[in-house]
Amino acid sequence: MMGTVIEITWISTKKHTPVIENAYHAIHFVDSCMNPDRQDSELARINAHAGMGFFNVSPPTCRVIEEGLRIGKETGGAFDISLFPLIHLWGFDTKTPHLPQESSIQATLKKTGYDKVVCDPYHHRVMLKKTGMGLDLGGIAKGYAVDRAVSLLRAGGLKSFIVNAGGDLYCAGRHLSRPWLIGIQDPDHPRAVIAILSLSNRAVATSGDYENYFVKGGVRYHHILDPATGYPARGLRSVTVLSKTTMDADALATALFVMGKQRAIHWLVAHPNYAGVFVDTGLNIFASLSLKNLTKWAKRIKSHVTYF
Repeated sequence: MMGTVIEITWISTKKHTPVIENAYHAIHFVDSCMNPDRQDSELARINAHAGMGFFNVSPPTCRVIEEGLRIGKETGGAFDISLFPLIHLWGFDTKTPHLPQESSIQATLKKTGYDKVVCDPYHHRVMLKKTGMGLDLGGIAKGYAVDRAVSLLRAGGLKSFIVNAGGDLYCAGRHLSRPWLIGIQDPDHPRAVIAILSLSNRAVATSGDYENYFVKGGVRYHHILDPATGYPARGLRSVTVLSKTTMDADALATALFVMGKQRAIHWLVAHPNYAGVFVDTGLNIFASLSLKNLTKWAKRIKSHVTYF
């Protein structure tokens, strides 16, 4: 699924093979529709149709684009599904990312902007207004795929399970007699965690500057691009978001990372249905007060945590 390993873990005394298979099939269907690297995907065909009017799409693809535009508006453009040209310019969709020329970044920015994307949910069609535009749903499609799988697993009778798409995950029910325990990765140490979250019937997703990056001239350039500047967002190392749906958690982790610490804190305070954990460049940690009783911090971290 877009280069990510999908894992489904469940607890049950019964066999649920057909149900599990249906969940995996749903996830792979999302990938077949929304993976821009697949030339036969709907997303690749939408991008090829940029500047040529409306393009008919399947209801799932239309839904994800519609939700991506909604979250873009709600976050003041911090989340933007139209950044494919920039991602491609930086080479973050390849194995050899690189630092582009400033002039190229400025020229490419003119081909981006979620306000240049039109989604018609009633007729299941999408339009990219300008030639050279392109959508990238990597910041939301995995979350949607997890949510589709969750719906199918519940419909099939499963109550306690985790669906994990490379760290974008949903925890349903409980792990035997206790909540599921989910770690938040340390940005500097891939095999270590800064905290353990106790979760039940909740989604969680993390965006970090350690996932896809390169270093040039002593500067780390990562894949989470700021739609306003065309450059990697600065100020935070990682953002973890908890939500009722994995799609929202997925997209908001990216959006809040782009916002930076202060703006992101203000946004979360104004939207109490969500919760978050931020790690800044000084490895200081800021967390929603609602998580205080749900989080066990690593001993080396506890004194660096500020709640908001």
